[in-house]
Amino acid sequence: MKAVYILSLITIMCWGCTRDFESLNADPTQFTEAAPEASILAAVKNMNARMADYNTTKYWDLGHLLCQQANRYDVTDAGMWQTFYQGVLGNLNQVLVNYSSDTLYNNRVQVARILQAYAYSILAGNYGAVPLYQANNPEYLSTIMFENEDTVYSYVLTTLKDAAAKIKLNGDKLKYDAVYNGSLQNWIKFANTMRLKIAIRTQKNMGAAARQHIADVMANEANTINSEAETAKMSFENVNGNENPYFIKYIKSNQYFPYAPGATGQAPKLSEFLFTVFRSYKDPRLSVYYDTVPTANRFILTDTLTSMADDSLRVVTYPIPYLGQPKAGTKLAGWTALAGLPDMVGTSNINSYSNANPIIYQVGRPLIMLSYAETLFLKAEAAQMGLGGSQSAEQYYYAGIDANFASWNISTTLRDEYKARDGIKWNTTGIGFNNYLSLTNANISADPYVKIWVQRWLNYFPDGGFDCWCLERRTRVFRLPPHTNPGGNSSYSANPTYSDVPGRMSYPISVVNLNPVGYQSALKELGVSRTDDYDIYQELHFAKPYTVPDWNNEPASYDYRFIQKWYGNNIQDLAVAAQRDGFRYVITQTYHP
Repeated sequence: MKAVYILSLITIMCWGCTRDFESLNADPTQFTEAAPEASILAAVKNMNARMADYNTTKYWDLGHLLCQQANRYDVTDAGMWQTFYQGVLGNLNQVLVNYSSDTLYNNRVQVARILQAYAYSILAGNYGAVPLYQANNPEYLSTIMFENEDTVYSYVLTTLKDAAAKIKLNGDKLKYDAVYNGSLQNWIKFANTMRLKIAIRTQKNMGAAARQHIADVMANEANTINSEAETAKMSFENVNGNENPYFIKYIKSNQYFPYAPGATGQAPKLSEFLFTVFRSYKDPRLSVYYDTVPTANRFILTDTLTSMADDSLRVVTYPIPYLGQPKAGTKLAGWTALAGLPDMVGTSNINSYSNANPIIYQVGRPLIMLSYAETLFLKAEAAQMGLGGSQSAEQYYYAGIDANFASWNISTTLRDEYKARDGIKWNTTGIGFNNYLSLTNANISADPYVKIWVQRWLNYFPDGGFDCWCLERRTRVFRLPPHTNPGGNSSYSANPTYSDVPGRMSYPISVVNLNPVGYQSALKELGVSRTDDYDIYQELHFAKPYTVPDWNNEPASYDYRFIQKWYGNNIQDLAVAAQRDGFRYVITQTYHP
């Protein structure tokens, strides 16, 4: 695919608008004729650019993948509404309006419908009730009503099924395709796998209909994503305007340290809770997903080690190469047990926390929309439900881990060692570390669903922050630590000093001001008990009911075991590591217990 041609198509899409100003009833923001490739390409690029932006400003924090200092738990709209309804659905609607009746464009119309359903699944997962049937319809300009979340998901599932079935492999081609390079078979597989994903997400609210979709997809696995080559991903390249969005934000802008020395912005940091999970199970992905901290900035740990030379203990200090940033950096008033004690983790130098592996900021790195590994975890859950599959849930589960490790080029030796550990191995229980405030832990039960969900979460780094958030709300697989500086709409909650993961995004103020009747219909569909939608814990229909703990009265106490014994239990192991890795350690005390 030629980048210059792609950008030319987008330029044509943006400026090929109608110049017929004699018709005052025509919407001047809508073009009347454009090649379907231009509209589809613009929709895909607009959607993935916005999803990448929301990763950096919202989803990474909500999904506990990375921490961006200024973002916190902000769930206010920051452009998604406009981007999706205009830049994504508006473009796709042009394809449907202009070409649906022409059989020469059948396949391109079906691809547009698949992407339309995909976009609506994201909108419903963010907001709940959204405009569907009256959206982008010139007959409804000042008052656009909202559809119930269940109605939107039903539309998504039936559209994905119907569009996939109507693609004809010997028919017209999508000539310029930034996702699948024109492969119609892969678009069919994406649609069916996406249907499996949404049906699994909506089991609670869609009931038997969701289970039927799951069984239907699992009965024909050949039409799902079945290899890494079939992973859905948006391509990027080293051409101005078509670079990876993370590269544009963190590298090209020259505004973020450490990628721009002296910059005031800080690159996103490893999340403390995810770090605790990685440490609990010696997960080799820690060193693949995240970068080591430069030696000069490393956190200096105080530890007590044994010695193979005698029976005395050594109190030592040494630097550790990774550290996760806590959500609870501000301490709540009720945590009196912490008073007067040093907070080794929460108050350390910001540069002591680990950055993401620079590989995710590469200029040409694609953005993952739906991966092969995720597909296997979806199938594992479907098989565990008894809804079909050519393999057992256990087999799909291990294959999903294999696929994830392979995608990051992690050795099979490290992979197999990881899969054999308690908590990761099927039918075993894992006892993980407490987080550093002893409020939560990284335990993994023997429950097969829990194992599948944990690995899905770990697989979503770095592009699947939205899916992490959906998974958390649907399953509550972990008791996540609270955010004690949450931001967003937290000031509207009963306890504004802390927040659990929010339940939904709030609508933009433009909806409130410009579509008041529609906004009231949205509040009705959401079932809110107030006159606005600013309750951060408002549960969407697919989410598991959840009661927010009274975190202020939880018995917080520091627990640093998750970072202790980094290089082993004895001083000799530390000495070997120091010589190998080039760092210094200091023995501050020797004593007999």
